[in-house]
Amino acid sequence: LASQAAFTLDGPPPAQAALFDAAQMQQALLNLLKNALESGSREEHIGLHVSQAHGQLRIEVRDRGPGMSGAVLENALVPFYSTKRSGTGLGLALAREIAEAHGGRITLANREGGGLAVTLILPLLDRN
Repeated sequence: LASQAAFTLDGPPPAQAALFDAAQMQQALLNLLKNALESGSREEHIGLHVSQAHGQLRIEVRDRGPGMSGAVLENALVPFYSTKRSGTGLGLALAREIAEAHGGRITLANREGGGLAVTLILPLLDRN
């Protein structure tokens, strides 16, 4: 990802394995990182945070752009919905489809102090 998008890795990734299609996950994360950059956030304020808790892997892309209004938050994951002049409205929808195909989900939330956090929540590999 680092060769294709600017971001800072916030902390070390967790050690427990998660099962996912690497190419699909790379596409989802590239879409999220591209959106973060297009939000107007400076590159040094775009972060990728990976953690695990409660049997889930959480991959969060954080920026310090303007965030989203309530109406945009409600519609952002709908295919072809875009607030960008030349946007297709497919980046977040595709990320949602990839997360759901892996048994997970995606959430969007405005950050305190400005910006947006988009989180992919995926099941961890069950070692039983």
